[in-house]
Amino acid sequence: MKTGDYSEAAFLDFLRQGTVAGVLRPGTTRSRKKAAEYLLVQLRSNERLDLRQLDVDDLCSRFHKLQGSTIRPETLQVYNERLKAGLRDFFSWIENPGSFTSVEGEAPEVQLVAARDDPGQAAAREELALNPPRSPHDIFPVPIRDDLVVYIQNVPLDLSLQEAERIARVVIALANPDPDESAQ
Repeated sequence: MKTGDYSEAAFLDFLRQGTVAGVLRPGTTRSRKKAAEYLLVQLRSNERLDLRQLDVDDLCSRFHKLQGSTIRPETLQVYNERLKAGLRDFFSWIENPGSFTSVEGEAPEVQLVAARDDPGQAAAREELALNPPRSPHDIFPVPIRDDLVVYIQNVPLDLSLQEAERIARVVIALANPDPDESAQ
């Protein structure tokens, strides 16, 4: 998430990364993202570049004029409130990411846990985040092209040949048929 950027792309990135970073609750993020997906299609080019120029009420009016009876006024009002709250959080985060707190009310669980950790617990939590323990469920990278790596996760240590073949059949079913092979 880049600071100083008030564009639509930066806002959508904030919504995507907010939960991962622990600054927004997943449910809140999903609802705000859905509202944004519906309403932001009606943005003007100057609004896309700087969301501070956006009047959400005007945007909802434009949306309602174009969509007509396909959306209920109550739904549009909920989207309006969610987009406004999302933008308030976004602007607050852009202005001061270090002291950001969401307008959604309660602090996210990550912040609550961090606040009650003593320095030793905080250091241990950071160490775990930076160097997660190795386990039988590690993620295995499988390079399949020069520019593409596929990751396989949750492979048990006691994987049988039959189970491996079952996984292989699923992967084979996902492949696009080679046009040269289908001609034979």
